[in-house]
Amino acid sequence: MRELMIRSVPDMCSSIPLLFALISPFFLSNVAAECNQFSTNGSTAARYDFYRFYDFRNLHISGDSPSISASSNGKSKIVAATPWSSGWDSKNWHRPAAKEDTLPMQYAPSELSISNNTDAPEQHSTYLTLHTTLLQDGTQLAAELDYTEYNVTYASMRMSARVHGARGAVAGFFTYHNDTNESDIEIMTGDPSSQVHYSNQPTTNPETDASIPDATFNVSMAADASTSTWNVYRLDWVSNRSAWYLNGAQSASTEVNVPGAESMLILNLWSNGGKFSGRMETGDEAWFDIQWVELLFNTTASASAPGGGTVCSAEHSPGSPVPSNASPFYCSWLYATYFWWLMGVVSVVCLNDCMC
Repeated sequence: MRELMIRSVPDMCSSIPLLFALISPFFLSNVAAECNQFSTNGSTAARYDFYRFYDFRNLHISGDSPSISASSNGKSKIVAATPWSSGWDSKNWHRPAAKEDTLPMQYAPSELSISNNTDAPEQHSTYLTLHTTLLQDGTQLAAELDYTEYNVTYASMRMSARVHGARGAVAGFFTYHNDTNESDIEIMTGDPSSQVHYSNQPTTNPETDASIPDATFNVSMAADASTSTWNVYRLDWVSNRSAWYLNGAQSASTEVNVPGAESMLILNLWSNGGKFSGRMETGDEAWFDIQWVELLFNTTASASAPGGGTVCSAEHSPGSPVPSNASPFYCSWLYATYFWWLMGVVSVVCLNDCMC
């Protein structure tokens, strides 16, 4: 024990970032645990009863299972975990070809994994990957994660993600009740790498096949941006309005075909070889990589529950909601408090070294 405590002041001070990193998740989780509701900004600003943050950036992989840590008070939850073992279902089902010119799809848990990050100089070591490929027998292997809360009624859903690979795949992040109650973010590998697709279903008139105005948007990113690099995507579903945000800025909104029924929240990567997705060549592959997913939502049950308590803003930084009535320097003050607490620890340990 004495060997561990005897070190110079510079060595001890060099440990401060490590100690701070160790206590930060605990600290942020405690901040979230104080929140009773969670607020958002923008044209679709709203309050939500539930908050979830799933972080895949620095998981310790042991064998096939990353380590899991979570903090929850029922309303807020900050999670570093494999998603299908903590709030998500990985789908395992066969979807026959819908039309003669489309392909059957097999959704399989094997197409979901935690990947090691080999892209230097990225600071994060891991991320979640959804994978798709076209098999020799003409079946498209695909991946899907369904959030286990099936009665979501309004939500703000965000992710940090990238999509890359062969033409013919569609990455989706969306709400779903049925084919006429659905709101989508879709990124297609067959599109220009600067394009993102937003829609509220249906997007076409079922009788005339004509496009429905303001039901769908093809949005171009900034000239130097690409969907194959990390971007933050956000979909807000509130009463009578849907809005989509890209890297913090609103890029589309509509009051057309806004979902009106309780819904699921879904992540998937697929291709059916049809006109919308395009068709891969046999053996072609595509990937949907996700660093984190942030969900704010109400449920059918919570919609009628009384409000009150502390309202926390989700707009400070991903995974760290803070009280909405805090000053702009709230988080800086909190971190400074912990910094000086750590300095106190250092001083005590160094004093112990001097006295022993």
